[in-house]
Amino acid sequence: MYIDMHQYWYARIKQLHYFWGMLIGVSLVLAHLATILPRLVAHLDGNQYLFTPYTQWISFNTNPWTIALFLSLPLLSTLSVAQIIGEDARSGFIAHIVQYRCLKHYLLTNLGVSFIGGALTIVVPLLIDFIGVWCFLPHITPNPILNANMPLLPDTTYFASLYYTNPLALVGFYILLAGAVAGMFGLLSAVVSLFVDNRFIALGLGFTLTMMLNVLSNAMPHVAFSPVLLCIGCSPAYIPTFSATITGFVIAIGGLSALGSIAGRRRVYV
Repeated sequence: MYIDMHQYWYARIKQLHYFWGMLIGVSLVLAHLATILPRLVAHLDGNQYLFTPYTQWISFNTNPWTIALFLSLPLLSTLSVAQIIGEDARSGFIAHIVQYRCLKHYLLTNLGVSFIGGALTIVVPLLIDFIGVWCFLPHITPNPILNANMPLLPDTTYFASLYYTNPLALVGFYILLAGAVAGMFGLLSAVVSLFVDNRFIALGLGFTLTMMLNVLSNAMPHVAFSPVLLCIGCSPAYIPTFSATITGFVIAIGGLSALGSIAGRRRVYV
């Protein structure tokens, strides 16, 4: 029996429940835009600090909508195609498909798709929010003096100097950083679903761990860090060095990938 993987992916990805995380994220940023834009547009009369899309982007202007979006990131990223591999494991389909496909290739593809799907659940909303403020507010680079009430500081923002020289590059960096963190949580959910059959544990573990790290990062600044807080452009907590962040990310992705391989083989051969 031949299994057409193109048909496999088309049949899976077209299902709506794999997009709930992205839809919720988009709903949050649309609510954010609907809340701020009418007030800002009404004041396009000379208050220059209101004119820049960078000072009003959801990641650089920390407000309740920012907190809602980023604190829900670990949960939203799991409500994506990251659920597919767990569904295959629980239904037994994974044992069937590897009779016709290489297990290593199946795991590598599905774990990669889980990472990408998790990343897109936050990348798309952040892009929509920035495009929204870009379309309605004049493109003016933030000024250290005029925007002194909305600063980005090195203690809470990576490459903070770019905010005043090349802010679009900084926006792109933080969209990618948030996508990488969301992808990591999507990958975590996929790996956990290979170890346990309880769907709620796979969906909620990342969110639970994040809440604990958020508390620790506030209780022990410079000692404990939350991946969710560090990917906010104007973080409410201190951030580790960029090299430490990259090192931790590489270790986390490598460790999760290794665990996913072990769990996948356990599902099929044990």
